[in-house]
Amino acid sequence: MKLILRKTVAEDQEALDAVMQVISDGEVKDRKKAAELIEKVGKDPQKYLLAAVDAETGTLCGTLLGIVFEDICGDCRPILLIENVAVLPEYQGKGVGKAMFREIERWGREMDCHYEMLVSGNQRKGAHKFYQALGFEEVKGFKKYF
Repeated sequence: MKLILRKTVAEDQEALDAVMQVISDGEVKDRKKAAELIEKVGKDPQKYLLAAVDAETGTLCGTLLGIVFEDICGDCRPILLIENVAVLPEYQGKGVGKAMFREIERWGREMDCHYEMLVSGNQRKGAHKFYQALGFEEVKGFKKYF
């Protein structure tokens, strides 16, 4: 499968919402705000809201969010945080996730990050097997504030 990997744009909001339902418990309630946030993230050089698009069909089939933040330890190089990884069920197991991680890690190196962290909900056991195959290790220490 040929994929187009690019930053999302506000016009992707509806398709992005469909992909995000893979990891969330419902539709975005405020579509206008979601489109504004997509546009805001797109303008922030330390954020990359990635869209994986099936080149043949034009379907936005996967997404993830990469955020670079500063580290004040050691050589003070930044850290890459990866969040909101989602792939439409019919595209899972077809290389979309691997391609998205290659792209976000390429970007992280370009941003001079010295390591990456991935956040994923505890209930996503199948996804965790995929992440472990990519070299991520499970670390718990997540606390909800609400």
